[in-house]
Amino acid sequence: MTAIAVTPAPDATQALIDAAEALGPIVARHKKALAVGPDLPPEIVEALEAAGLTRLWLPRNIGGVELSPVDYFRVMEVVSRHDGSVGWCASIASTGTRAAGLIPQSSAAELLADGGFVSGSLSPTGKIVREKDGWRINGRWPWGSFIVHSKVTLAVCVEYENGIARSTHEGGPVLRAAMLPTREVNIIRTWDGGGLRSSGSHDFAIENGSVEDARTFSLTDFNPKPCQQGALYGLPFITMFALGITAVSLGIARGSIDALVELAQHKVAAGAQGPLREQASVQAAVAQAETALRSARGFLFESVQDLWDRRVSGQPDDMKQRALVRMASCNVVDMGKKVAMRMFEAAGGSALHEQSPFSAYLRDAQAAAQHLAFSQRNMETAGRVLLGMHPGTHRF
Repeated sequence: MTAIAVTPAPDATQALIDAAEALGPIVARHKKALAVGPDLPPEIVEALEAAGLTRLWLPRNIGGVELSPVDYFRVMEVVSRHDGSVGWCASIASTGTRAAGLIPQSSAAELLADGGFVSGSLSPTGKIVREKDGWRINGRWPWGSFIVHSKVTLAVCVEYENGIARSTHEGGPVLRAAMLPTREVNIIRTWDGGGLRSSGSHDFAIENGSVEDARTFSLTDFNPKPCQQGALYGLPFITMFALGITAVSLGIARGSIDALVELAQHKVAAGAQGPLREQASVQAAVAQAETALRSARGFLFESVQDLWDRRVSGQPDDMKQRALVRMASCNVVDMGKKVAMRMFEAAGGSALHEQSPFSAYLRDAQAAAQHLAFSQRNMETAGRVLLGMHPGTHRF
């Protein structure tokens, strides 16, 4: 494989980080609405889009910034520090727009060059049938996060032929992903999550939808071939989806630590003589949480940078490196839960009040960890690889 040219843009990354920081007051104004959901308030959506924070993985040739994965983490963890749902929606949008690199540039431009982002679902619950120079789609999909505000919907389907589901030689389904305007999709407002309450992860349905071939791509074995140049689009599909939402847990963990540090400056617990910061148990809790966060973050950044460097230099995929990345991703999300819980406990009774952020951080950290991308089976698969075995799945 030949090396892939990548133009670093540190100034652009810092500008995005600054824009993410600036979201703080806007998010704070809508704290009560975010606690109820089910969707982001329009002002927050507009701010995210205006700052380019929903298109971080969109190809440059159609107006995106095409950030490297580690730079993406740096931006997205700042967004997520403000609020888990805001970070989740921004990450889903940017992760979704990476699919634009998997279809021809002209088709991607028709869909996204004038703004907007992609939402949808990777659950292969739809049915797609070849029809002349396009496809006919029917089905219903779960977990369409941020779909209400999206411009394009991505739906993964099983290909059918003569009324029968097509299969690969290995017996798996032949999958195809389709991208179509969200206005052609029926959004079924089902979201009532206990955490990530404003992520708007509704179901959606498509009835007799029509999509041209150039707006679809084969997803069999979850190994699509990129249509556009750039190292970002040749990286493993499922791995990159998991990484896209991993950064949310980094931000939630950081936000919960920051909130505890702020509270500890002035709260005096019942029976105590000084503020929380003078209590040894609180001091230890903050130190342990900071250690856990920085350790998990370091493993993630190191493993993902190695994966990125291999791709940029033209080296072939390495399954062990992919396993390390998935291990680091799962570790970050598990750490996010533990840090949020530790800070909740250290805050004492103050954590129970909705006006404090601790309950929301804990709910959001737990909700993010429930995603299939972070289930225990991913660690089992990674362990198989480290032991010299086949991973046993293509969803890796």
